[in-house]
Amino acid sequence: CKIRDMLFNSEKKSPIIDDKIRKAKEFPITNLYTYPTKKTGKVLMGKCPFHEETRGSFAIYPNTNTYYCFGGCGGGDVIDFYQKLKNCSFQTAVEELSK
Repeated sequence: CKIRDMLFNSEKKSPIIDDKIRKAKEFPITNLYTYPTKKTGKVLMGKCPFHEETRGSFAIYPNTNTYYCFGGCGGGDVIDFYQKLKNCSFQTAVEELSK
């Protein structure tokens, strides 16, 4: 991703940066989600933390460590989720999740 490369200012990625990104992506997204969930097959369903709703439109896919909001908030991996949840940059999310 061009934005991610620009944030880390690298044409060729450093093994240290690659390792941090890999570690961050391994952080369980379920550890960040604080609402109750209902298991539907391999998917966990719950309320979206990004908008008000009465029914759960938020899906967590533990097998791929990703999420998707069917109410229009989009989806992504655990890094994207952390960025949106904490309103922070990609670099900050990677640093925090890779600790």
